[in-house]
Amino acid sequence: MALTLVITTLIPGSISSKPMSPVRNLIRTDVEHFDFEVDAWISKIANPMSLFVVDMSEISGIFARSGQAKSSRFLQCVGEQLLSICEESDQVYRIGDSAFGVLLSGVESMIHQQMAAEKISRLQKDAIREVDARFNTPVYMGVSSYPEHANGAVELIHTARIALESARTHSKPYTIYSADTTATIVTTWNLQEELAAAIDANQLQLHYQPKIDITSGRPAGAEALLRWTNEANTAVPPNIFIPVARDIGLMSDLTRYVLTTALREAAEWPDLGFRHNVSVNIESSLLQEIDMNDVVSSSLSIFGSDNCDLTLEVTETALVADSKQGFRCLNDLRALGVGIAIDDFGSGESSISYFKDFPATELKIDKSLIHKMLDSDEDRNVVETIVMLAHRFNVLVVAEGVETAGELEALKKMKCDFVQGHHFSQALPNEEYCKWLTKQE
Repeated sequence: MALTLVITTLIPGSISSKPMSPVRNLIRTDVEHFDFEVDAWISKIANPMSLFVVDMSEISGIFARSGQAKSSRFLQCVGEQLLSICEESDQVYRIGDSAFGVLLSGVESMIHQQMAAEKISRLQKDAIREVDARFNTPVYMGVSSYPEHANGAVELIHTARIALESARTHSKPYTIYSADTTATIVTTWNLQEELAAAIDANQLQLHYQPKIDITSGRPAGAEALLRWTNEANTAVPPNIFIPVARDIGLMSDLTRYVLTTALREAAEWPDLGFRHNVSVNIESSLLQEIDMNDVVSSSLSIFGSDNCDLTLEVTETALVADSKQGFRCLNDLRALGVGIAIDDFGSGESSISYFKDFPATELKIDKSLIHKMLDSDEDRNVVETIVMLAHRFNVLVVAEGVETAGELEALKKMKCDFVQGHHFSQALPNEEYCKWLTKQE
């Protein structure tokens, strides 16, 4: 469960500037009943109030790795420090296992809300120092006011949560609720719901970007690219819905869908007298999953074809932060006969060590380098050096984003192995890709 502080602030000046002895113990409640507590306080107190929803989930994850004892002590310190800033008329709640609610007597102005948010930020830092943990992780807060933004407790909590999502999305320490905040976040939530429903209903489809053997000019395979057209018949770009899937924990489901669909459709591609290859992009985080090898192995046994090989693509930037477990997983996948490609090479912190340590069979040069190489001797030399180094380590090279005959000719002279890009074909739905393949005979 995410570590969340829920703080309701009531009268200006109610956050004391000096520590004082706790006036009462923490009152235990849960998330489901906290709205009743806020509603009771709204009924009792006629003054305006503000609700702070404070998310400490990243801190929670760090302490989870440090052990239960330190995590429990941290939560205890937070509770004690919240009690220490309360006046006699205030209330402090422990909500569930890892959340707090603090009701203080009054505030509505933005300046007092900002002061409260800054105070809460300092409290969590003090609690971290108290338990001798050397971490500096962000805390995000959403702020909403009664009666300005809400007519009751449920709406007050909801609008504060919207503000919290905005703070987290834009990496701000806190956000105060506004109509603009609502429009942006509600759109995101609707997109999340639509995407989850589309995955359940198998409404996404794959398009295939042909990969061309640069020597023969014939197709050697294709990269599977996920596409989504929503119920309004609007194409949602991958750079929009992929991060949404990541945020709501659906990347594993999406990857499994792409993997099984790509293998099943590739098994039915026209037989042109040579082996095909289908490439599937995979999130580096999925390499940490214990059953990832089993998923790939079972997918190959059920949907695989004797005439088609599988390659999994992992981005270069993902490799920078990858763990030993991820590398072990990739080595196990290589043992299954699965190819491994370093995707978008040259777009991040490129390292020669990838050639030595990474179990790659293929390297894909990022299109940003390909597009610049004809106009810049330096970029051209970089591409040529990448090709040369890869070949020295027996790694095949694919140039991405090839759009002109000039780029193709330059890559031929460098002895690049394969090319992809609109110079040959855009990504095509499976049926159209099969027709395109047939024309290449």
